[in-house]
Amino acid sequence: MLTHRVPYPPDRGDRIRAYHLLKAMATRFDVTLVAIADEPVAPSSLNKLESLCDSVLLAQARPMRRRASAARALLTGQAITPAAMHDPALAKQLIQLHRLKPFDTVLTYCTGMIGYTQQLLSESNPPRHVLDLVDVDSLKWAGFAQQSRGPMRLVYQAESRRLRAVEAGQVVPFDAVTVISDAEAQRYAEHVTDQHTPIVVGNGVDLDRFKPGPAINEPVLIFTGVLSYKPNIDAVVWFARQVMPRILAAVPRARFDIVGKSPSAQVTVLDELPGVRVVGPVDDTADSLRGSAVAVAPMQIAPGVQNKVLEAMACGLPVVCSSAAAGGIDASPGEHLIVADTAADYAAQCVRLLLNPDERARLGSAARYLVQHRYDWPTATLPMLELIPASPTLIA
Repeated sequence: MLTHRVPYPPDRGDRIRAYHLLKAMATRFDVTLVAIADEPVAPSSLNKLESLCDSVLLAQARPMRRRASAARALLTGQAITPAAMHDPALAKQLIQLHRLKPFDTVLTYCTGMIGYTQQLLSESNPPRHVLDLVDVDSLKWAGFAQQSRGPMRLVYQAESRRLRAVEAGQVVPFDAVTVISDAEAQRYAEHVTDQHTPIVVGNGVDLDRFKPGPAINEPVLIFTGVLSYKPNIDAVVWFARQVMPRILAAVPRARFDIVGKSPSAQVTVLDELPGVRVVGPVDDTADSLRGSAVAVAPMQIAPGVQNKVLEAMACGLPVVCSSAAAGGIDASPGEHLIVADTAADYAAQCVRLLLNPDERARLGSAARYLVQHRYDWPTATLPMLELIPASPTLIA
């Protein structure tokens, strides 16, 4: 399994999915994990991964080398994402391991690790290749291009175009390609290629960790997510500046808590606004959710399935989210969650929920029920396990 971020602890969207896929595969197969560490790995995290895996190969991300690799890729017509993730020493270790004990299957988790897979497939005994796109990432970069001006618009357009070729299997072939939802499968067919049919491997929720707590009467709205990620930054800035003043006019005691790792400067400054509190990282997001009345997810770019929405729903919170954030979730607006896109509509829906505890309870209960019956991890990961043959003789 090749992943662009160490999948433990499962404290952000890409890590959560990677960890649960790894955990599921480890019940059936001998797994070698190859990952890039973009922050120091705690000994406890490494111990956890080693308890699941046959072997673990890690490389520490080097920002200067990443930038140099990205610049070369931009100038030479390659996709920036996989070029920035490629570590020659780690690739050499991987190839040596394959030559000693050949892998039957390689699971590439997101397009960033495709360079390592390319080298594995060039060996004389190449493994079967499953590419888990998760989301159609090329569309995310196309969205960034639409929101940008000047040189960065051209950079984002180029990255979108080049990643689309990777997603289509034109750069590195694959035996199977997977995505996170039916909606992403449709986006793949429409925007990437109809030559391959993606298999849906959905997301789940840790239902033991994310569970309802006592009813909350305090008018607290919450956003959770990594606060250095551009779509999340844009979402909380918009909500704090455009929506909260409208909410405060109707509910003066209302508070907007912004919870997550690595707050950017654009996020940190929001703490100065009336009714806004930048909490930053916490020990357990589930506790923060249970201490809130309403969860919000107003992202304009929100591919795939939003873990923050599922986690809030699992905690029995009513969720008000954008159309984009709701798109990948198999839920009925008005029954399991609320969809709003304009500042006025968003504020009106939040005020309605803050002032109506019975409606919060009804919506939260329906949300929890849906997640329990639709988004458990064992069910979600089963299609991936079925793609990995038990032995080479099963490869078609």
